Amino acid sequence: MAKTKWNLLFATFVLSCLSLATLIVSLCTPYWVVSEAHESRASKNSEVQYGLFSGSLTRNVLLSPSSFDLTVICLYEHNVCVYSCQKEEAKRETELLDMMNGRTPTECPLANTKTISATKSADIVMANSSKVALKDEFINAGLWVTTVIFLALATAFSGGSASFSIINVLFNPVEPIFGVFGLYIWNGIVIGATLITMILWGALFGTQLSNNIGITDTLTPVAPYSSTGLAALGASYWILFLPMLLHGANIGLLLWRQYEINKEPPPTTIDVDKSDLTFMMF
Repeated sequence: MAKTKWNLLFATFVLSCLSLATLIVSLCTPYWVVSEAHESRASKNSEVQYGLFSGSLTRNVLLSPSSFDLTVICLYEHNVCVYSCQKEEAKRETELLDMMNGRTPTECPLANTKTISATKSADIVMANSSKVALKDEFINAGLWVTTVIFLALATAFSGGSASFSIINVLFNPVEPIFGVFGLYIWNGIVIGATLITMILWGALFGTQLSNNIGITDTLTPVAPYSSTGLAALGASYWILFLPMLLHGANIGLLLWRQYEINKEPPPTTIDVDKSDLTFMMF
């Protein structure tokens, strides 16, 4: 019976480690949004994918594609974020301010130098059209930063769950918060924080990103690019279901362990007859 209880605790450690790895992958990979951007004169749609912090853009204006790196930039005083193609933070801020004020931002620097001619042609195409970016077309900075906070919280508590699981395997902590009781709390927080992360990003996608993915090409005042109806939530978002399932399984294992403890027979007690004179000899 003791070995069964040990095995169940060790299983929660393994599942927490798997969850932690999944959360880190989700946090770091650039597939929260996968989309295309349509331009009528391009040979085919541009291809875009980005995560919470960075991503990439491939323009297909001519037969030779042009690749660009994307990095998120936010102006919290204006509650707006975009995924900028500029390589320096100061230039990303300037680009965002230019787009907010209806000015044409600086052309994106290439991620490589193999397709310069295609990029020059792209400049000509972009200069032939105009539109004004509305504030609600930019990414909501409050939703973006809250998503990051809750995902970081889920990641931290998943690591805490793994740590305290192995501690309970090896030792018997005195404080309840560090013991098995605490494991219910750590696992529950991970489930809750991950669920809130998915709700927040899902709300951001449904209200904004599904209509405009928030990159330079779809926001610049002289860009004919459109991503309406072309965006989808990517694998980095959908894998967040896995940590919730794993920590739900952890809570199930802890309840199973408690069930095994409760069904053990109570310890044998020895009743001593104190009226027996032989008792006085001991």
